[in-house]
Amino acid sequence: MKRMNNIFEKLISDENLMFALVEVNKTHRWLPRHKPNKTVAWVEQNMSARVVELRKIIVDGFIPTPVEKKRRWDRSACKYRDICEPALWPDQYVHHALIQVIEPVLMRGMDKYCCGSIRKRGIHYGMKAIEKWMETDVRGTKYCLEADIHHFYDSIKPIYVHNRMKELIKDRRVIDLIERITQNGIQIGVYTSQWFANTVLQPLDHLIREGGFGVTHYIRYMDNFTIFGSNKRKLRKLLKAMEDWLNKKELNLKSNWQIFPVASRMPSALGYRYGRGFTLLRKRNLLRIKRKLSMYYTKKRLNRHIQPRWAAGVISQIGQLTHCNHYNIFKKRIKKGVLKDLKNVIRINSRKERLLWSTFLEQTSLSEKKFYEPKAISIQT
Repeated sequence: MKRMNNIFEKLISDENLMFALVEVNKTHRWLPRHKPNKTVAWVEQNMSARVVELRKIIVDGFIPTPVEKKRRWDRSACKYRDICEPALWPDQYVHHALIQVIEPVLMRGMDKYCCGSIRKRGIHYGMKAIEKWMETDVRGTKYCLEADIHHFYDSIKPIYVHNRMKELIKDRRVIDLIERITQNGIQIGVYTSQWFANTVLQPLDHLIREGGFGVTHYIRYMDNFTIFGSNKRKLRKLLKAMEDWLNKKELNLKSNWQIFPVASRMPSALGYRYGRGFTLLRKRNLLRIKRKLSMYYTKKRLNRHIQPRWAAGVISQIGQLTHCNHYNIFKKRIKKGVLKDLKNVIRINSRKERLLWSTFLEQTSLSEKKFYEPKAISIQT
């Protein structure tokens, strides 16, 4: 594959840096409890001056600010995750500016069904693909291999990321910036990490598809593999080849990998279970929804206050049922008026907040009108 060169000038261009400021500000204008972010307000006071400062930071040698680590409970995975939150200025603006120019390079060799942290390739993108395979290709989905990499983000070493990026990018100044950003590892929560993680696993994707292991269908969501084939023996050989490839990168598969016939068990991926012509929610997700609904009915019966954030979470979880075959759950568990009542809780809270922050919203709308007019900005490489 031909390596890309002359990227650094596009990276520090006015157009790219301005677009990075706009993209970061869109999602960081508000702090928790809807307090305005002073850093974003400071950046928007003089965007042209911030572009000049950001360019100088990158050209002089970007030095990452130590990240703030937070331990959070992941309900869907039922485990704690150490989330790293980088500083807003200048780190997150530098990360976005970098990815905007190298994204076409990273996407060039990416597998069609590499999902997660990529635009238009979320959970439902993968769901539709698996549902189609299960319904239309019975022979090709006779056996399923499910595997996961053990502590992928914590285990992968920066040297392997640097070597992979050198295979794709020739510009030495861009490589130097990547090495500076990843000097402390591939950290969960940093915008660049998800892109680098997917890029490191690209050769493994090609090995799975083109290695002659009889793989008919394959999808990967970050470090979770769901592979279908018609020959169980070939899938076992593929598993051994995957382990050998990962060992060379000092990575390992989790010991809970499984190869099983689809006729006796439903494949599980992306939070759902897949049958021939139907899809069900994963058991632990379904149990969590039932518990939430039980808590809601208890609160209503005792006339207790329902928190807006809690109500939003219940609505989100109920929304998962709309993408699978759970008519009976709707009929038995979700009574008439439940969604309307929960939405009303959020609506009332939203009106109060808008009245509370009306002055700031007016200032924000003026800044948006001034700085957000060039919406159709495109970064070409």
